[in-house]
Parts: sequence; C-alpha cells; structure tokens
Amino acid sequence: MSDRSNRLTVLIGDDDVAVRSSVEDLLGDRGFRLLTAGDGREALQLLFGELIDFSILDVEMPGLSGPEVIHAFLQGPFIAGDSGPAQRAAPPREMPVIFMSGNHSEEVRSTCEELGSTFLDKPFAPNDMREAVDRVLAGFPH
Repeated sequence: MSDRSNRLTVLIGDDDVAVRSSVEDLLGDRGFRLLTAGDGREALQLLFGELIDFSILDVEMPGLSGPEVIHAFLQGPFIAGDSGPAQRAAPPREMPVIFMSGNHSEEVRSTCEELGSTFLDKPFAPNDMREAVDRVLAGFPH
C-alpha cells in the first residue's frame, strides 16, 4: 500500500493550523504529496489547479464550507454559453473526501455522507484518521 501512497496527492483543508499540522504529521510517513489550505476558497483553487487524488476537509471553514468546496469541484468548471446558460467545461469529477467536524449534528453528518464521503468527529484519534485514509486508499486501483 505504501507504494501506491507515494503517487498520491492529498489536500488537507482546515482553518485551524494545529489540525492541519496534526493531519500532516499523521500522513507524513506515508509518502503522500501533501497540500494544505486554510480556508474553503483556497481549497477550491487547489482542487481546480492541482491533480489531487483525495481530500481531507473541515466542514466549517471560512469562505466556503468543506461540502460547498466539494460540491463546486464536482460540478464545475462552467463557461459562459454563446447565447444561453453556462455550459459545463469539463465532465463531472469524482473526489474521495474525508470530512472532519467538531459539529456533531446529524444534519452535518448527513450532508457530508450525501457527497459519498467519510465523516470523522473532531477531535479524532490518530488511528481513526489512519483507518479513514486506508478506507479511501482501498477504493483506488492497485
């Protein structure tokens, strides 16, 4: 599995520097290329500008929430049509996501799970994050 990890790029998005750092520390020895974002708009920019294999995002970030970031990424980009509504500039995308949140409401969890993602309550145990990453990796071709 570590051989596959060496070829993957992971986006870590959270407005809390300590959380970003702890996730980076947990994944640092796995050989991933790690990119970080401190808010939702920065995360979306990275998703559109880099080849990212999966994301680990806070649900509640400034600018755009984690679910808003993923929804925008999965739907876009769009370009203006010649004489009508915007046209999709690219086919719909897929993005495995691990969402993290200190908001333990069922509504937040449900919103995240509707996007086909894994959800971790903050604070999370290091093994919970490792197991969530392993579940994401299991979905990649070997």
